[in-house]
Amino acid sequence: MKLRSFKRFDNKASHRLQDLLLGSISRTSLSVIAHSADSVVVIPCLFVLWWWHGFSWQSIVIPIVVGFVLSVLVTSVLKYAFRRSRPAGEWGAFYRKTDPHSFPSGHASRTITMTMIVMAGGWMLIGVALLLWTLLVGLSRIILGVHYIYDVLAGYLLGLGIGVGMWLLMTFDIIF
Repeated sequence: MKLRSFKRFDNKASHRLQDLLLGSISRTSLSVIAHSADSVVVIPCLFVLWWWHGFSWQSIVIPIVVGFVLSVLVTSVLKYAFRRSRPAGEWGAFYRKTDPHSFPSGHASRTITMTMIVMAGGWMLIGVALLLWTLLVGLSRIILGVHYIYDVLAGYLLGLGIGVGMWLLMTFDIIF
């Protein structure tokens, strides 16, 4: 399949998903879900969790932050390498101005990375809840029109790779 055909298929599939689900889920609910993975929400939550753990360097928060930062850096490099424009739309004006590129999805990458690290830390129930959150964040960003389906899937694959790498580092006590 040629790249042009691939993009056309992704565009059509993303629009069909939007048409199918946008009427049945309120835009406000989707916005709350999509924004829940913004850095301005996640970073303070991680700080509060670290405070709750007594600012311990042994806290699960430390590998989560490392994975989060790594995910942001790698995603940013890939976005500027691929330079795929975001889908046309009105929602997410801030994202469209500050980060005009959509591939891969940084939100998808960050959320699945954090989910994998939490699971690696043995917090499986919380990890399952985070996995549901991750899937909802990705879906909301497609439905709201700031990402195509393949942007989110690529973000998940990237984040899985980073998350598994962090999991291995944690399992073999290489870093954490």
